[in-house]
Amino acid sequence: MSLPQPERTHAYLDDHWNEHLDRTRAFLRQPSISAQSIGLRETADCLRAWLEARGAQVSYYGSAQQPIIHAEWAAGARKTLLVYGMYDVQPVDDQIWTTPPFAAEIWHHPAGGESLVARGACNSKGPLMACLHAIEALRATGGLPVNIKWTIEGEEEIGSLALPEFYQTHRSMLAADAAFEPFWSQLQPGGAPRVTLGTKGVIGLEVVCRAGDWGGPRGVVHSSAGTLLGSPAWRLVQALATLVNGQQELVVEGIPPLGEMLPGDDELLRTMAATINPDEYRAQLGTNRLKRDYSPYELLRQDQFAPVLNINGLHSGYLGVGSHTIIPNTARALCDLRMAPGMKVAETYEAVRRHLACHGFEDIEVTMDSGYPAARTPLAAPVVQALCQAYQAHGFEPLVRPMEPSATPYYLFTDVLGLDFAWGGLGTASGSHGPDEWCSLAGLRALEKSLTTFLMAFAASAS
Repeated sequence: MSLPQPERTHAYLDDHWNEHLDRTRAFLRQPSISAQSIGLRETADCLRAWLEARGAQVSYYGSAQQPIIHAEWAAGARKTLLVYGMYDVQPVDDQIWTTPPFAAEIWHHPAGGESLVARGACNSKGPLMACLHAIEALRATGGLPVNIKWTIEGEEEIGSLALPEFYQTHRSMLAADAAFEPFWSQLQPGGAPRVTLGTKGVIGLEVVCRAGDWGGPRGVVHSSAGTLLGSPAWRLVQALATLVNGQQELVVEGIPPLGEMLPGDDELLRTMAATINPDEYRAQLGTNRLKRDYSPYELLRQDQFAPVLNINGLHSGYLGVGSHTIIPNTARALCDLRMAPGMKVAETYEAVRRHLACHGFEDIEVTMDSGYPAARTPLAAPVVQALCQAYQAHGFEPLVRPMEPSATPYYLFTDVLGLDFAWGGLGTASGSHGPDEWCSLAGLRALEKSLTTFLMAFAASAS
């Protein structure tokens, strides 16, 4: 039997759309940049007020300046859902935006049509507000069908530093039947929504080369001495280059070329491969060429199951205007290593350190500032099936994929709390971390409605 849509609740969302859009724009106009400690407490306080106005019991945990928000609606329902959210965003740095990143302007985006453009519109303040409005609508039209526990952090973009201890020390408070994160699922308006069963892990690395016994100047010197002195900048580049091959694929002993695949993953990849075109991936990524000429299947397998080391930034010496001919005495790189399923944080970190030492770079300093493993959930899990049913109720047949190549700390659900999880909702958005980040207005409305349908479906699901 097909799942009916909660039409009364959807009518409420239509009636209150302008109000919800205005509130979402106000939220996006409030900067909340965790990497630069900008506006985080102000954003948390704003969100807390909205949560409490909608009947939630709210508490702060962790840091006073960027607190973890715990919100709870005890509806007396049979099932309880633990929802994850984040209110912090990435920096905008020197990115060139069509409209200011915190103006939350509405204009016709070439990919999304009429869209809301702002830092956080896609990732993830837009979905957070859509979920808040979905809860509001259900409470106003008959009540929540499930009990909701919501943890919303302000450090996701810098590695969720305080969240692991919070989950580990509050297991009983966070007890639930499953976990969920609201997020977009359609690559383009009207496209098939994706149901994703896992997400990669990630570790953040700082790699530093300093002058020392190997050579290099103790202080900054004139570049004419380069015939005699080694350069920390060159040494750092040479050290990093040993970690990858000519296609920039990891070649570190102890790090597998592909992560663990579960029974059924191969079939899911082959089903997806029949729907994609590598040229479209290339266009979406804004590049003339991918690392290799992948077949559709291999493209998906690499994207979802291969680990990768990224250099996020390099700094050494002078990078200002004009010429300043020096040999620096320090060179520094910030990197992230995306971990495939089965890889462990400590073992991966040690593999990188051991590799550099074995290649003659034992002087190179490698420190890890954050890290967490990949997470998986079964397709048969009731929370995943409820999401599929919600999509079907809205007229879409979902496309199931094993893994998301980006990282989210869902291991806290699976490894710490022992919960299955799902993440999704209708709607289209893109541009995370880059200029002109956006979400489709039609997609935002669809996300609100699909979340209410999902909550109804989860309430009705078997245990």
